[in-house]
Amino acid sequence: MQEMTLENTPIMRKFLEKFSLPPRPEGQFPEIPKQLDDLSDADLMECYSEFTAWLTYTKTELVSAEIYEERAANDARLTESKTLINQWSGEKNDTVTLAKARRDVDESVIVAQDAHLAARAYRKLVEAMFERCERGVQIISRELSRRISTAPVERRLARFQP
Repeated sequence: MQEMTLENTPIMRKFLEKFSLPPRPEGQFPEIPKQLDDLSDADLMECYSEFTAWLTYTKTELVSAEIYEERAANDARLTESKTLINQWSGEKNDTVTLAKARRDVDESVIVAQDAHLAARAYRKLVEAMFERCERGVQIISRELSRRISTAPVERRLARFQP
């Protein structure tokens, strides 16, 4: 499936006059380290920053995919309706069921439905990656919060140890 961009639409041009889309983060999609406790504070913050960058990027891709999916669904509905109207003979023997069956096997309808299914599949895949990033950010954020909440206690205890 080709890369989905909206830059050639009037709405997107208007959006891009005011905002910019986040670039794809460098490297591969991050994985949550198995032992977060073993990471230094600096490494944990680096991991958090990496996940946050991917979260921002995947959210933008998700919204773009949702827009494409809706557009493809609308295109499929329009193609189906136009095909049904064009194939309707108006004769007494031409039933709605038969007309719909002819519409459903029309090549242009099949192509439009396939495009909608492809857009839907892409959106679902991007949504899964976004949710994965979201969970990663939450897990790392909890670890950061845990460290912040235990830091004063550890410092007090350290004063009494040689």
